[in-house]
Amino acid sequence: MPVRVQGRDFEFLVDTGAAYTALSKDLVALLGMSSDPQRTVNIVPIHGGILRVPVVTITELRIGGLRIADVTAVVLDFSPALKFDGMLGMNVLQQFRMTLETDTGTLVLRPVGRHMLAPAEVWKGIPTHLNGTS
Repeated sequence: MPVRVQGRDFEFLVDTGAAYTALSKDLVALLGMSSDPQRTVNIVPIHGGILRVPVVTITELRIGGLRIADVTAVVLDFSPALKFDGMLGMNVLQQFRMTLETDTGTLVLRPVGRHMLAPAEVWKGIPTHLNGTS
């Protein structure tokens, strides 16, 4: 899914199983973001165990025409084989009503609550790539 972070465009994965939005270490370095060594959280990756990871604040995150300010994100070491720069976790996704239109492979996000700094609107994302479709 295309996402704009600090004014630059990147590709993110939608991860409804992640509590936090995540940025790759490379993306954090590219954007010149710094993390405070005292500011960390524990996460439980899919393979188990507990990881203590650094946290940064994304000043501005845009999804379609919608803007979210001051987003907490964890910093992870993504494999170079992955084709995305970050993951949208539930700390961002909970601000939307999400509908997956499986017939068109489109994720529809409708803002809920007053967290959004842009006018409420429906945003139809780039069609998702589901198995067997494009």
